[in-house]
Amino acid sequence: MTLAPGGRRTARQAAWRFLLIGATNTLATTALLVGLSYLMPGWLAYTVSFALGLAYSTIFAARWVFTSDGSARAASLYALCYLAIFLIGLVVIAGIHALSWPAYANALSVIVTAPLGFVAGRIVFTQRKEGRDD
Repeated sequence: MTLAPGGRRTARQAAWRFLLIGATNTLATTALLVGLSYLMPGWLAYTVSFALGLAYSTIFAARWVFTSDGSARAASLYALCYLAIFLIGLVVIAGIHALSWPAYANALSVIVTAPLGFVAGRIVFTQRKEGRDD
């Protein structure tokens, strides 16, 4: 696989890798979210599954998707972006609850949060890589 100038992947290459990492992460955390939604309030189930998914995503996104070193600073910024994404997801969960939809509908939050995660990773880890090349 050929890397773009600066030793980073093209947006297309990163997108495919993000989809692979994201798919495994999404399947696992969505299953966890749905299962936990039957045992606890939706917001708590979402919080637990999101936290575990964030750890997985941070570990694999930096190096394998975006070819970044995954420094503590970049990982912290990525986690901060995910805090905003988390809050957006909570709004979706609240909307699902307000509509009295069944617990498995909480999985719809992924439709909103997954694309935001890719954009955040692309911005954070690309800037960090380019910043080192100066």
